[in-house]
Amino acid sequence: MIDNLKLIPAHPDEVELATSLIYSSGPAAFEFVFQNEKYKALDFLRYAFIKKGGEFSYDNHHSLYYKNEMVGIGSAFNGESASNFTFWDGLRILKFYGFKSFGVVSHGLGIEKLIKLPKSSDTALAHLGIKKKFRGKGFGTFLINELMKTQSSNTKKFVLDVSEENPRAKELYTNLGFIVTSKNISNLKSKYSSVPNHFRMEMPQM
Repeated sequence: MIDNLKLIPAHPDEVELATSLIYSSGPAAFEFVFQNEKYKALDFLRYAFIKKGGEFSYDNHHSLYYKNEMVGIGSAFNGESASNFTFWDGLRILKFYGFKSFGVVSHGLGIEKLIKLPKSSDTALAHLGIKKKFRGKGFGTFLINELMKTQSSNTKKFVLDVSEENPRAKELYTNLGFIVTSKNISNLKSKYSSVPNHFRMEMPQM
């Protein structure tokens, strides 16, 4: 199976599957930030994905294909890239939510204290998602290894965050060589979501 896998830059036409996989990587966090009485989190993710620029844009993601079928997605970005997210994502939020933007921004800042953006010399792996029927087949390992290759020339350390309610993902990252460096306690709650505690995991560039 692995011989038939390839990782390519994501494309706006993949929006429906791509955003559902992105959402699956952290539903509670996405709902806490982006859901309100009018919109679901996926509504914003679809809007942001097809735009260029920002953490949730297609151009910040790579798609995993098995033969000719898209089966996964992920993002790898360094601290320099992340420094531009505030502008682009703030612009997207303002245009999408209008007068409701303040609450979204406030919740977003709360999430950034729990799931911190990478330092300038680090690369974060995020929004990792594999279609359900392809899980447990080595696709996640392939996705992460290939994503790290896209940033291998300009990083000292890879970092990622995983919910304590997702032990299967934590085990995968541990098997790949990531180690837990901190447990970040969450008090983030809304009427739509309760965000669990997260582990920060790190692996030095080999």
